[in-house]
Amino acid sequence: MLSLVLVLWGIGTPSFWRDESVSVMAATMSFDELWRLLDDIDTVHALYYLLLRPFAAFGGEFAVRLPSALAVAGATFGIAAIGRKLATPQVGLLAGLVYAVLPMISRYGQETRSYALVSAVAVAATWVLLGERRSRYAGYGLLVALLGWFHLYALLLLPAHAVVVLRRRGETVPWLASLAGAGVLLAPLAVIASGQREEQLFWLKVPGLPELGQLGVDIAGGDEAWASPLLPALFLALLVALVLLGIWHGTRLRRRGVLTAGGRREDAGTGGHREDMTAGGRREDAGTGGHREDMTAAGRRQDLTAGEGPGRPSLVGVAVPWAVLPVVLSLLISQIHPVYSPRYVLFAVPGLALLAGAGLAALRRTPATWAVLAVLVAFSVSAHLVVRGPANRPDDLRTLAAELSAQERPGDAVLYVPERFRLFVAVYGEPYRRLSALGPGSDRVWLVSRRIRGPEWEEDPRLKELKRDFRKAGQTRISGAVRITLYTRRIPSDA
Repeated sequence: MLSLVLVLWGIGTPSFWRDESVSVMAATMSFDELWRLLDDIDTVHALYYLLLRPFAAFGGEFAVRLPSALAVAGATFGIAAIGRKLATPQVGLLAGLVYAVLPMISRYGQETRSYALVSAVAVAATWVLLGERRSRYAGYGLLVALLGWFHLYALLLLPAHAVVVLRRRGETVPWLASLAGAGVLLAPLAVIASGQREEQLFWLKVPGLPELGQLGVDIAGGDEAWASPLLPALFLALLVALVLLGIWHGTRLRRRGVLTAGGRREDAGTGGHREDMTAGGRREDAGTGGHREDMTAAGRRQDLTAGEGPGRPSLVGVAVPWAVLPVVLSLLISQIHPVYSPRYVLFAVPGLALLAGAGLAALRRTPATWAVLAVLVAFSVSAHLVVRGPANRPDDLRTLAAELSAQERPGDAVLYVPERFRLFVAVYGEPYRRLSALGPGSDRVWLVSRRIRGPEWEEDPRLKELKRDFRKAGQTRISGAVRITLYTRRIPSDA
């Protein structure tokens, strides 16, 4: 509930940006128009656009961003459940709280794109994978297919799942069978999407260390939040420290031994030496003259190894591959075919939250745990405020539309170069709907185009005709990657 309240705070304040504009326009098109769009460039988002349609019918930023907010709430609940299953209720609670307060989660929980839903499905698939019954693999396969239909690159989660499966006896074959079933469901999407890759991802570049660092910047609130870098830097440093503490503590406890289901502890370092549990929930080490250590009432020690046993996964064994492998693999693949973007690996962040929750629990003393969590929240406040700013998104299309509305005149025309830029700005469509198509009688034309135009657009015959018959007039309005420029028809003295 806390995560939902947090992500709903200010959800309607930021302007839509161009990617959100495409989502809203696709969700409000007729099915014929949507089919043409999907056939051209956006098949990979088909399922999301269909899911968004009933929300888009209400209009406004709140309604169409609501699915992402609900997805964040669902992911938070799932992270808490996974932490409880793999470790303790305290670890689960703390991991969920860490996830909820990450500025990056609020950012994409307030966006009309599929990334928050991808993370929620990734959490659900991981939860199902960690179950015990073989029958769970049918549901797991469906979740993997759903994950791919929301975003194909989210299938980079599967190598992390492979690490978990290979440590469990007899699980490999049913896991592979479930992936084969998911592959059948995903094959049509993969075939079509491969033909649209250049249209979809032309903007991606081969990433290096700066791009990897951008993931940390985004987790702590994004570029705008780092304009005053002290608090975001402290937030990120504390988060990394908690993640490392969680890894160290979990690894240390695993080496010391694991609890069996009967309340006995087998120490890996003593050749199977057992420490008997008393009925009152204390243990007595026969080799230490009755030395006693407090245990919980259930006779199980509340640490990161709780629930482990032969073939059963640990929190560290699940969370580290989840947090690391999708990012590393995405960077490696991108050296040949760029596919890396911080928002494309948002589904790996739950792994970080689990480790940070474990790090908080490792502090042992409850007051210290909550004090450090309070400091983490305090460090995040400035970033949360920036994320919810009216012009925080890559484009401020709301302000751009207001400026156009104030300057346009009856009879003005519009030219989109390329034509799909109509979708990029039309979410605030009133001023654009008043503009007519460019024709022989047009004297004033608004050019809507990329801020930086490449050679392929310079060769557009419509743009060549515009520059031949019209001249630039007035100031160019730029919002992120979108620019709007007024052109007026040349008179003979201008020729």
